This record gives sequence, C-alpha cells and structure tokens, in this order.
Amino acid sequence: MKLNVGGVHHLALVCKDLKATHEFYTDVMRMKLTCAVHVPPFADDEALHLFYDMGNGNQLAFFWFKDAPEAVVGQAHPKNVATVNAHGSMHHLAFSMDTEEEMMAFREHLQSKGVRVTPMIDHDFCRSIYFVDPSGMQLEISYWTRALERRDISDDVLERAGIKITEAVSA
Repeated sequence: MKLNVGGVHHLALVCKDLKATHEFYTDVMRMKLTCAVHVPPFADDEALHLFYDMGNGNQLAFFWFKDAPEAVVGQAHPKNVATVNAHGSMHHLAFSMDTEEEMMAFREHLQSKGVRVTPMIDHDFCRSIYFVDPSGMQLEISYWTRALERRDISDDVLERAGIKITEAVSA
C-alpha cells in the first residue's frame, strides 16, 4: 500500500516561552491560533499545546513543558543557518511564498517588528530569507525560482553519501 502524503498535517516543536511564541506566530508571522489544549497524561500546569494555521490545511504546533531542559545550541538547533546541529534535531523550518515581491514585503514586515532577518539569499532554484523565533528556532521564507530538475541532484553528493540511483530520477 502506498502512503499518499497530502502535505504536512502538523509539525510539533517545543518552545521555551509559550506567550512569546504565541505573540510571534500570531502578530509577526500572522498565523491564526486554531487549537489550545492540555497534554495528557501531564498535569494541567505541566504541559500545554498550541496549534497555528500555516495555510492549506497545514498546522504548526508548539508544546510547552514546565520542566523542559534548556536548549543547547548546536544540539537542539544550530547557532545560525550556516552551522551544524545534532542528529535527530531540526535545523530549520521553511515557509513558502509565491513571489520575490511577497517575500521581500514580508521581510520588511519582520524588520518593522524588530526581527533580525538576513538579506535575500539566492540558492539558484529558490531564494530565501532567514530569521529566528523567540525560542531560537531557525526560520526561513522561500519561493521557488524554477522547477527542480535532474541537474539539481549532485552526482558528487550521491557518491559521497554512498547512494546509487538505478532508475530515472524526476523532480
């Protein structure tokens, strides 16, 4: 049976300050709060869970745990977009926009809210801006400049990873 994936149902992250996270994602990122629940089996004051609408039925969720350990930069998340972090952790979350104009307008919006944001970075197949949320989570806003093609699959990367492609690859 083939798994038919229709996008991201929700991505669940852990935040340090639930109120600051809520304000950032509603005011700065302009997402709508869609759900706020307790997390069984935890006591009501030990774990909380908020969900935000990212569009197209996709949700971004945040857990807050009273006794969560402090994040260790380089393990929980990278120091910046050009550094590494631990296995099993998330490097960054990228949100999609349709055009450069839309992305750059949102960059101005972020700056007006006091968010430090990178200049636009051209990756050839997409262009992006980067910034962080109140918990230090690396965020990206990106738009496609063209469709991905076979030329975007580096034979050198495949060789270094020990991956052999035996069938036609289509992006």
